Amino acid sequence: MEPAREVFWNIQLGVIIDVLAAVAVGIFIYAFYRRVRLWRIGQPDDRLHPLGRRIWALFKYKILHLLLHGKFFGVSRGRHFRELYPGIIHFLIFAGFVVLFIGTVLVAASHYLYEFLQGGVYLGLSLALDIFGLLLIIGVILALYRRYVQKPDRLDNRMEDLIALLLLLVIAVSGFVIEGFRIAATELKTNPDWAAWSPGGYLLALGFSGLGQSTLLLWHKIAWWLHSLLTIGAIIYVALAWNRLWHIIVSPINVFFRNLEPRGALAPIDLEATETFGVDRIQNFTWKHLLDLDACTRCGRCQDNCPAYLSGKPLSPKKVIQDLKGHLLARAPALLKRKAEEKNPENNGQMIGEVIGEDEIWNCTTCYACQEACPVYIEPMVKLIEMRRNLVMERASIPETGEGALKCLEARGHPWRGTTLSRTDWAEGLEVKTLADDSDIDLLFWVGCTEALEERSTQVAQAIARVLKRAGVQFAILGTEEVCCGDPARRLGNEYLFQMQAQQNIELLNKYGIKRIVTGCPHCYNTLKHEYPQFGGDFEVVHHTELMAALMAEGKLPGSREMTGVITYHDSCYLGRYNGIFDAPRQILHGLNGVKLVEMKRNMEYGFCCGAGGGHLWLEEQRVGQRINEMRTEQALSTEAGVIATACPYCLQMFEDGIQTKGAGESVKAMDIAELVLKAMPDV
Repeated sequence: MEPAREVFWNIQLGVIIDVLAAVAVGIFIYAFYRRVRLWRIGQPDDRLHPLGRRIWALFKYKILHLLLHGKFFGVSRGRHFRELYPGIIHFLIFAGFVVLFIGTVLVAASHYLYEFLQGGVYLGLSLALDIFGLLLIIGVILALYRRYVQKPDRLDNRMEDLIALLLLLVIAVSGFVIEGFRIAATELKTNPDWAAWSPGGYLLALGFSGLGQSTLLLWHKIAWWLHSLLTIGAIIYVALAWNRLWHIIVSPINVFFRNLEPRGALAPIDLEATETFGVDRIQNFTWKHLLDLDACTRCGRCQDNCPAYLSGKPLSPKKVIQDLKGHLLARAPALLKRKAEEKNPENNGQMIGEVIGEDEIWNCTTCYACQEACPVYIEPMVKLIEMRRNLVMERASIPETGEGALKCLEARGHPWRGTTLSRTDWAEGLEVKTLADDSDIDLLFWVGCTEALEERSTQVAQAIARVLKRAGVQFAILGTEEVCCGDPARRLGNEYLFQMQAQQNIELLNKYGIKRIVTGCPHCYNTLKHEYPQFGGDFEVVHHTELMAALMAEGKLPGSREMTGVITYHDSCYLGRYNGIFDAPRQILHGLNGVKLVEMKRNMEYGFCCGAGGGHLWLEEQRVGQRINEMRTEQALSTEAGVIATACPYCLQMFEDGIQTKGAGESVKAMDIAELVLKAMPDV
């Protein structure tokens, strides 16, 4: 006799469950349709193309990240498993749910369409469903322990969380109970070899084996109806309440539609066509931003990695997303009617100021830590930038120091108010060519405002120039023709000023026929590499650490003199998280003779922001909590290193201030990697 089983064994009137299941699925589909309508209130955003790349990206993320920890097929590091315990919990629950769902679909297809669950196929599916059912139960138990025993601060437990976990647990356990009664009444007596292929049900069947046949049949029937009605009720509950179990459906959708553009590039504004700059009402976000709100499960990873939150500032990325979601749901009835919006625009409510405070918007350093940490690619930072754009361009509301920097940038081509330096003072005596003198140069050294005009940072520009000259690299600078790349303007919300700077620079670079650029500023690097292409400026851009690492590997840098001491390296957000440049700076430091490199606890993708990004180098930090740069300095000092190595002039400034504040100037120095390379060169 070939292994198989009857779907509605011992069950009469199974058609009732079929009807109820069809109704539940219909309700679920309608609820999903309603939610899609709500997302579509947002503005258009083409997130479908390229379709093939999105399908492959989703496969890599949901399958390879979970099953292979991101070690193969080009997947770097699975976001779920960056924190092992929560990652394991998610894997067990997600994998168990998905496999059980697929198994249910296969059983239904075999029963109603074409019977194929027989023989080895039936036994194999039975084994898989039992294994993954057990994994689901283990995952739920671990989740309950984490939420209600460990109680980490970032998890704000709600009743819906407990209900969701208990539903999954009871449904999974009751499924094994049904299987146990069925096996005890049938296979355990007639085909014990089959029973072993359902290990969970088999163990329960052994416990039930002492019951009489009529008792087994009765309890199987009771358990079957309870399990079926509970499952159908759970589907209806999820559909009507739109609780956290929806994220099993919504999260993969959000991952599929995630941003595939360079993570360092903000979306440009069509200044001529747009009616509103930035976002001041919930419906002015794109539909993908609204989808983000539903994909959020309040896991708190973003909050745990936000430097503003950790330093005690009034900003939590998780809270921003949840507050926006609450506002969306409150506005949903009127928004779905649409006419109410036109008749009663005064009833829109003030999203900025009432829902999201201006302090929250301005405290973001655009470090990308929240978006890097999110398992499902939600974008809190982008939403804050869109609201910041509205504050600046629509309401002219910006902190005084930021306004002064932007006015200086507009008038003088740089944000450094009060500087007495010119664009070329740093190069005095170095015999550095300018493109105006000799445009037949393959490599442009883009100095950037900070390294040209801030006194401490000019030493970095000098070091870069000296290293390149010693390596025989032919380069030139723009000199007095160079103006700000526009990064401070864009991150501070003034898109108009940014685009003006970008177009001016692109025209100048194209005039000189520039194709390749090196810069020591990660903010300039990111802007030139990822944002200028939005306006027709396509250039090959390298960071000075990339170039120096390549020169060192090629043997083009003079032999390194012996150095002693311990160095710790700080990953710039715009170099590391934004652009994935982690290895080149470390290769250089490892190549310095006699130097010991020690890592801070928060490094690479987990690196802690220096506090200067998002225009904060020119903003007066709120006297709330601790200063971010001081927190990062403390983390560096804890390594007992004598040198804090940086690769960003913004970071260098923040460490210089932090070291002085901590009174550690006698024992610790902040130095750019270019300065260390220069120091290691003989006869320099």
